[in-house]
Amino acid sequence: MISMNQIIVFRYGHRLERDKRITTHCALVGRAFSAEKMIYCGQEDPNIQKNVEGINKRFGGNFAVEYVKNWQKKLEELKKEYTIVHLTMYGLELNDFISENNKKKSTGNICIVVGSEKVPPFVYQIADYNVSVTNQPHSEVAALAICLDRLNPDYLKKSFVDKHFKNGLLCIKPNNKGKTVLPNK
Repeated sequence: MISMNQIIVFRYGHRLERDKRITTHCALVGRAFSAEKMIYCGQEDPNIQKNVEGINKRFGGNFAVEYVKNWQKKLEELKKEYTIVHLTMYGLELNDFISENNKKKSTGNICIVVGSEKVPPFVYQIADYNVSVTNQPHSEVAALAICLDRLNPDYLKKSFVDKHFKNGLLCIKPNNKGKTVLPNK
């Protein structure tokens, strides 16, 4: 397992009509799988932040969403404090990336870049790692979830998740059939 100080998701190239649900889903996956926040660029969409704030209020956590206009400048700033990991189907295999970082005993911050529109060469160049979950066409949301799970496989243990999302109004009681949503105590 890689030990990290902080994980953030960087969603590149958000397009209002085409990506509104996908970008929100990237935020929800980041929130559920241990990221601190999502930064996005492209077209600004206040509904993304509003939706995530509503989830935080109802189910706990303090995941944040930040919009930036100058994405290149932001990635250059992040590069000073974060290992930049760009998810792409053309990259190094995820398992090789995880093994390499485990050998290094990496303990730094990680910024995971998830593309939307065609990703420019700058992203491939600034990334410390261009990583693929698979070399076949696939969903960026699925790739993000798998990457976050592999980076921190112990995160989803029940006690840690309950503690992390303790401040919500609601909690879900797991069961095989039906839906049980209770007030959080």
